[in-house]
Formats: sequence, structure tokens, C-alpha cells
Amino acid sequence: MSTNYHHLITFDPGAAATGWTHFMIDRRAFSRPEHKLLRWLFSWDCGEFTGTEHGQLKSAAALIDDALRSVSYLSLDVLSEDFDLTQLIGGKNLISPVRINAVLDWECAKRGIKLELQARQMRTGVTRERLKLYGFEGKFRKDEFAAMQHAITKLRLMKQLSKQRPWKLSDGGALNAYYDCACHRRKKCDLIHP
Repeated sequence: MSTNYHHLITFDPGAAATGWTHFMIDRRAFSRPEHKLLRWLFSWDCGEFTGTEHGQLKSAAALIDDALRSVSYLSLDVLSEDFDLTQLIGGKNLISPVRINAVLDWECAKRGIKLELQARQMRTGVTRERLKLYGFEGKFRKDEFAAMQHAITKLRLMKQLSKQRPWKLSDGGALNAYYDCACHRRKKCDLIHP
């Protein structure tokens, strides 16, 4: 298996369930403006972790560890929905997402990863109909649907950012045919190119 994959894990934390997604996308999706994301999507999965907060967090950490141990690992982004106070009734479960995000942030920091928080409003542009148009079929439960919305939003933002980076095909010589890709790192590109 190629080691050219970017992993994206998103969470939608809640008291009863935490929705999650795991996308593996070839970095070439971001190397040229004309490359479409879905063409370079290798795999995706989603679901919900239920049970106690501790159990949900243990499952979330295991998902992150699985991605880091993957043979295909090149880079990883972990994202969670930022807490937004939308109601005042709910007791101590009301701030369950805050506690989950705090522990997720700590678990990510232990692994050398920065947890990114995304505002709840950012995901509202991705509807169930749009997911079907993109080819993501299924009866998504509430929290896994929210995690899917966050994942699609993040991938679209990553693609927009990659278009702003400098890129070009090499000078065209047969011995010098490599991409000066839109790598997000400022070092020498570590992509495996065709």
C-alpha cells in the first residue's frame, strides 16, 4: 500500500454518543488544481461511539492510534466540533462535549497532533442531499451525520487552500518529470509521485 495518504478524523462529541469519521485521501488530490477530491479518496468510514464519556474517549483514542500505526500514514488531521451553548437545560451532560474535547486535545497532544476545533455553523452547508450527490450513501445517525458534515467541510477547505499554493509541472524533460506540488510543508516534498 502507498504511504501517500492523508488521514482525516473528525468527531462530533455529545453526552449520549460521539459521531466520528475517518477519511483516507491520496495527497495528490491537493497537488494540482484540477484534481478532484473524490477521485483520490481511498476509503472512508463513519459511526458513533456510545456509552460513558470514558468509553467514548477510549474508542476515539484507539481510532487515532489506528490511523497513526497505519502503513499508509503520511499525515493526519484530527478535528472536533467546538462547543456552542445552544440550550440551558441538561444538567452536567450539557457540558459533556467540553469535557470530551478537552481530553481529546490532551490525547492528541500526547501523540504530537494538534486538535482542530470547527464551529458548528460551518457544517450546515453540507446536507444529506449533498452527501448523496458526492456519493456518500447511507442512513446516517444524528451524530455520525454531523461528523460527516465536518469532514466534508474540512476537505473542501483543504482543497481551497491547496489551490493558493504554488504548483507547476517540471520543465517537461523526461528525466525531470516530477510535480512541484502544493505540499503544505515548506520542506522538500515527501509525496510519492507517479
